[in-house]
Amino acid sequence: MGSRWKEEFRFYMFILPWIVGFLVFFVGPAGMSLIYSFADYNSVTPPKWIGFENYRSLWEDQIYLKSFANTLFFVFVAVPVTVVFQILVSVVLNIEVKGIRFFRTLYYLPYLVPPVATVIIWLLLFGTDGGFVNQILDAVGLPKVDWYGTESLSKPLIVTIGIWSSGGTVLIFLAALKGVPAQLYEAAKIDGAGKLRQFFQITFPMISPTILFSLVLQMIYYFQMFTESKLLNNGGPNYSSTTYMLNTYNTAFRDLKFGYAMAQSWILFVMILVLTWVVMKTSNRWVYYEAEKGSGA
Repeated sequence: MGSRWKEEFRFYMFILPWIVGFLVFFVGPAGMSLIYSFADYNSVTPPKWIGFENYRSLWEDQIYLKSFANTLFFVFVAVPVTVVFQILVSVVLNIEVKGIRFFRTLYYLPYLVPPVATVIIWLLLFGTDGGFVNQILDAVGLPKVDWYGTESLSKPLIVTIGIWSSGGTVLIFLAALKGVPAQLYEAAKIDGAGKLRQFFQITFPMISPTILFSLVLQMIYYFQMFTESKLLNNGGPNYSSTTYMLNTYNTAFRDLKFGYAMAQSWILFVMILVLTWVVMKTSNRWVYYEAEKGSGA
């Protein structure tokens, strides 16, 4: 009994720095932000308790509501588009042809580019006057497009960045495709199943855990998107590309409404928590786990 206690003591001593850091740098600030979300606080004057006023004011703030709607667009439109694109690209990269490793590496490279550098590339590509894309349009006699000044194009332009830099997840999908047993396809061919039926009856169920992983990952990414919206056109035009995080940042560090910004942050936390819980709770209806099926049999 004494040796076991000593082992447990050593274990807790080893993880003590992490526990202290977690409590001091995460739990503590998170708890204080929850308290300050019920106060009028600007970091200069002492906080003034105002109850749920910050939370009530959110639904009367038109800029907040627009950023909220923009973020929901990214989550419910951009996430499925991005995940479908990742699957399609991984299926193409899974084809064993000469030189395919070069293209796999080529598609992975954008994933290594930092977000700020990626935005700079997009500014060079889609600039209104000197942008590469507009230069091509002008060369073939087509009118230039104001990519950053058109409300209907601002959000799709940001989505293209997420798609372009998704090479890391594509490689994960590629690994999942490599893990699908070849005998399943051979049996399907004998039964006369075509390529499309093989995909939905074999490929999709076998890679569904990876789809779930990508879905949750992309959902959190778009909920917390900041850099792209901030650097491309500062959330414009007319707040059409202002994300939730960008609006929260402006509220805190531009308007100095820290209590109001903390209320926004906790709403975001609850949204991510609830939506992730719903996705995970409903995943057993469409995610196939071979180990569970085997143990159930």
